[in-house]
Amino acid sequence: MSGPLRWKMALTLMVTLLIAYYDRLNVSLALPLIAADFGWDAAETRRWGGILMSLFYVGYGLGNIFLSPFGQRFGLRRSLFVIVVLWSFFTALGAWASSILMLFAASRLLLGLSEGIHFPLMSQLTKNWFPPEERSRGNGIWIAGLFLAFLTAPLFLVPLMHWLGWRGGFYALAVIGLAVSLPLVWRYVHDQPAEHPRIEDNEREFIEEAARLELSQVHGGAGRLRESLLTGPFLLLALIGIFNNMVALGIAGWLPTYLAGREGVAFHHLTWLTSIPYASAIVGIVIWASLGDRTNMRAGIAGVCYFLAGGLIWLALVAPAVWVTVAFFAAAVMMISAWSASEFALVQRILPQPHVTAGCGIYNGLTTLIGGGSGPFVVGRIIDGGTSLAAVGPIVVITTLNALLLFFVYHLIRY
Repeated sequence: MSGPLRWKMALTLMVTLLIAYYDRLNVSLALPLIAADFGWDAAETRRWGGILMSLFYVGYGLGNIFLSPFGQRFGLRRSLFVIVVLWSFFTALGAWASSILMLFAASRLLLGLSEGIHFPLMSQLTKNWFPPEERSRGNGIWIAGLFLAFLTAPLFLVPLMHWLGWRGGFYALAVIGLAVSLPLVWRYVHDQPAEHPRIEDNEREFIEEAARLELSQVHGGAGRLRESLLTGPFLLLALIGIFNNMVALGIAGWLPTYLAGREGVAFHHLTWLTSIPYASAIVGIVIWASLGDRTNMRAGIAGVCYFLAGGLIWLALVAPAVWVTVAFFAAAVMMISAWSASEFALVQRILPQPHVTAGCGIYNGLTTLIGGGSGPFVVGRIIDGGTSLAAVGPIVVITTLNALLLFFVYHLIRY
């Protein structure tokens, strides 16, 4: 009954997300080369590197919130084509215009704007193509591209930029993005199952029947976007998303620095030490997405896992050996990935079918701007406070609060 086209579409979206994340991570990996080019000292490298990375996220958050409705109106497939071309162009523009620092900085802002509607587009496509009982796996496939990018970016981009120079690496990445993503999007991505020229009748009927059933339910109906954004479940999910980004993006930002400060850890060890948690996240996505679809208890499962994550983070910080710290961090990240596996499935369940793109744009923009912006400051207390209660306490409180909020969401929507 279930044909393969929707899974191929999800894999295509995963590839586009992998490449998009390469485009956003390239500056952080190329920063030593950029600093040497511009003759920056350590303080200037921190200042300008922070500006270049921050400008991307400013554009990214604004693009999510303000540009997502235009993506819905223009068409999902066509919009995906446009943003792949734009983010490849702005990646190349950053290399071409890098001799003028302000133009280089502007290219990062424009890159963020162009990538801003990527998640909302993929979220709408997932709701259009996957029935509720498959949606965690459908989302999980393309979300895995995010963790795969963090895992593989140092292994791919560092040698590329060492070989071609950082500007040549940027140009190569732009060409790769176009050459790989556009043919896949052309072949496998269509806005609706009925529009795909190669879909089999049984798969199309299976998806459309599931969509009709979902429309008849309380969540996922055809109501107005504003009403859905003001409902209790959506506001709770937005709060959970903000708290999640505080912890997840904060750990991602500070983990290399934290591990580098541990006794006996050389800089070259960071490549594999920081890769282990991302590998565990990919494993977690597979486990939790499958379990969520099988049990229909996505929020409840994520709540249990988030409760465990707080304890695991505390154990990671008090562990005497660095390999034990990494093991506990990997286990904590695997627990947190239960939220990653269910996050957009839960948001898609609440938002009306015609407004998933715009609603997810508002959701993703706010949670990234607020949670991602404050996360490094919350988690950064670890660097100064070590294992003190004042340092660890905020993270444990946030993870426990998220667990309680997720249990309440499950009570409200049973999904």
